[in-house]
Amino acid sequence: MGKPQSFVSKYERGERRLDFTELMELAKILSIDIPSFVKKYQLAIAKRKH
Repeated sequence: MGKPQSFVSKYERGERRLDFTELMELAKILSIDIPSFVKKYQLAIAKRKH
């Protein structure tokens, strides 16, 4: 992403959230399919509620 480690560390510690553009860039770098990721995320959230 061309960002310093301290910038990424804030995401890891939950001090900062990814904005949409950053999410798209990171997903591309990590070869993550966004629709599949969202579906898995929604399923995980639904399981927590039960």
